[in-house]
Amino acid sequence: MFDVIPSEVKEIRTGSFELKHNDIANTSLFSDFGGVSRVPLEALVPFKEEPVVVEPVRVKGYDALMNTKTGAVLDTRPVSKTYNLVSHDRLFNRHAELMDGGELPLNNIDVVDRLFDDGVRAHRTVFFNDLESGIGDGSDLVRCRMDIFNSIDMSWAFQVFSGAYRDLCRNTLVFGGQKSYQQRAKHTANLSPDAMISKAGNSLDMWTSQRELMEKWTKAKLTREQFGQLLAETVCYKNTAATRADQGNAVNEKLMNYLLYRFEEEIPELGQTLWGAYNALTHWSTHTNERWIGDDGIERATGRKSQRMEVTQRVRADQVRNVTESPSWKYLEGLAA
Repeated sequence: MFDVIPSEVKEIRTGSFELKHNDIANTSLFSDFGGVSRVPLEALVPFKEEPVVVEPVRVKGYDALMNTKTGAVLDTRPVSKTYNLVSHDRLFNRHAELMDGGELPLNNIDVVDRLFDDGVRAHRTVFFNDLESGIGDGSDLVRCRMDIFNSIDMSWAFQVFSGAYRDLCRNTLVFGGQKSYQQRAKHTANLSPDAMISKAGNSLDMWTSQRELMEKWTKAKLTREQFGQLLAETVCYKNTAATRADQGNAVNEKLMNYLLYRFEEEIPELGQTLWGAYNALTHWSTHTNERWIGDDGIERATGRKSQRMEVTQRVRADQVRNVTESPSWKYLEGLAA
C-alpha cells in the first residue's frame, strides 16, 4: 500500500482519505475533514410504559464526538471529561509551526497525510529527501522521516516517531534506535504534543545512529535456524495458559512458516543477515493481506479481509519492534564485525 502514494486527495475507503504534497504547512486534509468537537451525550430513558414514552437525559461526565465539517456524530465510544481531545486539524497546524522553526531541512520533503473513518484516526508522514543514505551496497535507500499518529476515540495513543526507516516498503514505526524517539502518550491532561514533536524534530542524532545500526545489521550473520529460534522466542511465541504450563505447542507455526519463507526471499539480495531478517519482518508488518503458497502447496493469506489495515499495521509494527529490541536480537547484533 505504501509503495504507491497519490498526488491528490484519494478516498481509500468510505470516509478515509490520503493526500501527498510537499509543503509542511499544508494541513488541508485535516482542516477539511479532521475537525472534531465534543457534543452532549444523552440517554433515552423510558418513563411511561403504555404507550412507551421516553425522555432524553444528559449523561454527566461523558460526551459524544462530532465531525465539525460534516456535522455527523462519529461512531465511537463516549469520551470522559478528563479525556484530552486533540483534534487533528489543530494538532497538525501546530506540528507545521514547530517544524518550521526546527533543525530538519524542509525544502525537499514528501508529506503523506492520511485520515481514517470520518476523522477518527489520523497519520502524517514526512520524508526528508535531503537526508538519504544507501544501506549495504548502497542500493537500498533509507530516508530520514517522521511519523505522527493521533486518534480522537482512544483507539490510538498519540505517538511521534522519527529517524531512519526502511524506505523500500514504506514501512511505519519499525526501526532500531533510541527508545526516546518512539514517543507514546495517552490523551490525558499531561499530554503535551508540543514537547513530543519538538523532541523528535530538534535533533538529527537519531538519523545518524539508526543508519549506522542498519549498516551493522548487514554485517550480522543469521542462519535460518537462528532466525527460527529468534521468532519462537518473540513474535511467534504463543503466551497461553497451556504453554506456560509446558503443555501444547508454544509456537505460531503459520506465522513462523511465513516469516521463514520471507527470509528465504530476502537472502539472494541481502544475505543471511539481521538486515535480511529485518526486511522479512517489515514486509510482513506492512503487507497485511498478502497471498503466498507454503511448502505444502496450500495458498494462504497473511491477514483477514475484514481487518482495518492501518490498525493491523500498527499492531504488527509494535511486534516487530519488540523483536529488534529483544535480548536475542541484541546478542546477534553484538556479534557483527
